Order: sequence, then structure tokens, then C-alpha cells
Amino acid sequence: MEYAKDEFFKIRYNTKLNRFQMKKEAWTSRICEKIKAHKLITTVILAFLVFSTINIIMICNFMKILQSI
Repeated sequence: MEYAKDEFFKIRYNTKLNRFQMKKEAWTSRICEKIKAHKLITTVILAFLVFSTINIIMICNFMKILQSI
């Protein structure tokens, strides 16, 4: 029963303070929750990053072609 309660409420006993404390969320889980909540903004940002990377690669390749002429 104690194991189930600890896992459900994410409560841990802090021996230094002599009391129960809530388990802190990891930063990765907070980011995942924000991504799930804001799918449109995440999609727009991801598309912007992908297209910016493709644009830089294409400009570099074009410069190499101009230098070889």
C-alpha cells in the first residue's frame, strides 16, 4: 500500500527536514508537457528550423559551385 501511495502521489520522505515532500519534475518532462499542449507552435518552430537549415546548406552548395567555375 505504501508503494502504491508513493508512486501515485510522487511523495518522498525527506530525512533532513523530517517531513514528506513532493517529488520534483524533471525538466525534460516539463518540456514534453509543453510540446503536447502547444502542438501548433511546436510544429511552426520545428518547420522554421528545418527550412533554415536547408536554406543554409543550399547557399553553401551554391557558393561552392560558383567557386568551381
